Amino acid sequence: MRFFALPDARTLRLATACAALLASTSTLSFAQDDPPDQAGRISWASGTVSVQPMGSEDWGQAYVNLPMGPGDRVFTDSDGWAEIQVGQTYMRMGPNTDVTLVSDTPSSIGFGVAQGSVHLHTFGLWQDQWLNVSTPNGNAQFAEIGELRVDVLPADGATVFTNFGQGAYLTGAGGYEQQVGNMQSIELAGTNPVYPQWLQPSSPDRLDAWSQQRDQWATQAASYRYVSPEVPGAADLDANGDWVPDSDYGPMWFPRNVSEDWEPYHNGHWVNRDPWGWVWVEDEPWGYAPFHYGRWVSYRGRWGWIPGPREGHPVWSPALVVFAGGIHVGGIGVSAWFPLGPGEPYRPSYPCSPRYIDRVNISNIHESRVVHVQNTYVNLVNVTNVTNITYLNRTSGVTAMRNEDFAAGRPARQAAVAVDAHQFDHVQVVTRPEPPPTRQSLISRPVAHPMPVAANRPSFINGQGKLVVAQPGAQPVAPPVKPLPQVRTLPGRTVVAAPVRGNFQQPAQTQQGPVQPAGSPIPPSANPPRQNPNQPQPNTPDNQPSGHQPVAPGVQPVGRPIPPSANPPRQNPDQPQPTPYSQPSGHQPVAPGVQPVGRPATPPANKQEATPNQPPAGTPHNQPADRPNTGAQPANRPTPPQANRQEPTPQQADKHDKQEQQPKDNKNQKRDEKKHDN
Repeated sequence: MRFFALPDARTLRLATACAALLASTSTLSFAQDDPPDQAGRISWASGTVSVQPMGSEDWGQAYVNLPMGPGDRVFTDSDGWAEIQVGQTYMRMGPNTDVTLVSDTPSSIGFGVAQGSVHLHTFGLWQDQWLNVSTPNGNAQFAEIGELRVDVLPADGATVFTNFGQGAYLTGAGGYEQQVGNMQSIELAGTNPVYPQWLQPSSPDRLDAWSQQRDQWATQAASYRYVSPEVPGAADLDANGDWVPDSDYGPMWFPRNVSEDWEPYHNGHWVNRDPWGWVWVEDEPWGYAPFHYGRWVSYRGRWGWIPGPREGHPVWSPALVVFAGGIHVGGIGVSAWFPLGPGEPYRPSYPCSPRYIDRVNISNIHESRVVHVQNTYVNLVNVTNVTNITYLNRTSGVTAMRNEDFAAGRPARQAAVAVDAHQFDHVQVVTRPEPPPTRQSLISRPVAHPMPVAANRPSFINGQGKLVVAQPGAQPVAPPVKPLPQVRTLPGRTVVAAPVRGNFQQPAQTQQGPVQPAGSPIPPSANPPRQNPNQPQPNTPDNQPSGHQPVAPGVQPVGRPIPPSANPPRQNPDQPQPTPYSQPSGHQPVAPGVQPVGRPATPPANKQEATPNQPPAGTPHNQPADRPNTGAQPANRPTPPQANRQEPTPQQADKHDKQEQQPKDNKNQKRDEKKHDN
């Protein structure tokens, strides 16, 4: 049985210094030599969802598979739901929510939440990589795996952090720091100074249920046998294609339900995004992973996608194509491109280092019977050498369109022009297409109505307690000292520990009766270096068993089990998959005296696929601030079942919640109580 305890003050100060060093070039920071190895994407969008690209004050419509880079901002309207995916990290947004992807580096993935409710879940980070969630009141960070609910309430000047995973570490202005354990909820009001108080965690709502269903759908994909779990969009491949495990090029995926003349990089359009420049957006809902990773080839009469090696960190590319120069149609210059074939080198059109050139190629070329992975690709992408390469797809996968259509971001399939194939006998490779970016290439789909939020970029408190605007090059500053806000109890929330002015400490716990531990061990912290179990813990309640995570007095959290392992997709999909609610070694522990709510195991998922991305309908649940809290323990909530592995929608989560409230549950409970009495 393993336990972890809160660190003492000295350990906390050391952790703060280490976190500051790690995050000094990451949290809300954009300066870097190379573009991000990972990029975000809109992996779900329904209702009214808008995006404000970095470098623009205008808003456009967001849509599935739209790539996101540092500084891109997403807003969901009153009917909007969205999911942002970065590697194995998922940021789920409820209605009326404003989120910015503020950093994306090998050392940090950072989100900024200006308003609304989000449910964040990461199944794995890179070594020494941290996940940061910045808000106007404070910053939360953790490493490896974690699950966190964040509710930002601008009208109340407050943020509520609820931790569903292992240890999360909160920082704020004025040296504020606090460890938040599993199933603890804390409110931060004000900015400098920050005014914290412990809250009773709210019952799961529609956003939580939808997030849980998305977790189950995403982590059970069979495609993870052949694709790294760090490749976003790999879970979309199951329902839309078939794998050939042992082709001449290694594992290959072939799309289903496409026309006979279908070609890669033909059904979509180009957008311009910093820091990469021209980025391809495929129209098909499954069209993310195969167009930013791996290679394509026409194999036995069908186009097939070859992923890179499953091991290692795959490096994202804006489009794995060759741009051909000197191509004309009727005397008019056109932009032409074709997909890279197996083993062919990719030449980035954006500034990058030789080390990046090697990584972006090696991580996307699969060693096979006919392809050998080189030790370096730097020389192969030099201008003097690329014209000597015989590109395999130059005669079968070419798409061309007039420069003005290309720059305007028009659909390639509609604007494509026929090109004499002989013009590609000797390909003149160019670094980038001729047309310069236009406003249409930055925002291809204008919004239908004015946005209900300010166009100015929001500001957040970063991991060092500094105030910084979410835009590249912004310098963190000390937040101005303001009078303490008039703190009041948030609607629908229950305060369980009085706030303490100044640097906040863990409140002492008082027990009215004997301690009744939940009976489950505390797992190791998500950030082991921050923990020192051998040091005395001055903030541990006097009557709390040694090693247990302390919780504020009176807290009755909703029982929630251990989240899935850091890399669940690495498991063999043919083997039985333990669900988050049927783990063998006990459930996620809570504080002594807490009686967690039991949740039954999830039924096995049906592998038959359904059409993804069905938009939800119906009125969403009220946000947490509107939910009444009666103080009663919530009823048992079973895991939402998976029907045909269809991508879950908020509507399905809402329907499931209503089914749970049927009288049948009460009847079964009375029957069980009667058996116990007998």
